[in-house]
Amino acid sequence: MTTTIARRQNGDVAKTPTLSNLFAPFSDVFGFDPLSPLRSSWTFDYDVTRTEHGYEVRVPVPGFGPDAVEVSYQDNVVTVVGKSSHRNFARSFTVPDDVDSDKIEARVKDGMLTLMLDRRPEMQPKKIEIKHG
Repeated sequence: MTTTIARRQNGDVAKTPTLSNLFAPFSDVFGFDPLSPLRSSWTFDYDVTRTEHGYEVRVPVPGFGPDAVEVSYQDNVVTVVGKSSHRNFARSFTVPDDVDSDKIEARVKDGMLTLMLDRRPEMQPKKIEIKHG
């Protein structure tokens, strides 16, 4: 599954699953989604925070240490892969065009993968000095 990080007009960041309405017809017909227990394993929960210099993405990876998680970037898509002797997962999400791919940082601590996605310098706001007089 691929998820898109999108900017709202007010500058906040929203995450939009590309498969979000895949089972909407079931809800419309039955009044509930009979496949929700099965589909719940497909979810890719993560938090996105806009920072002064870009974005911070926090992805839960319980049971996976730094050596068991791989992060890659290609064509504005970040892919997170976790591999262990008991289970594996792979998730991808699209990032905004203003992310500087050379400055993506990742770390795993206490079951949480944190990705720092810095914006390209030319895309960051420029502070204008106010002169007196």
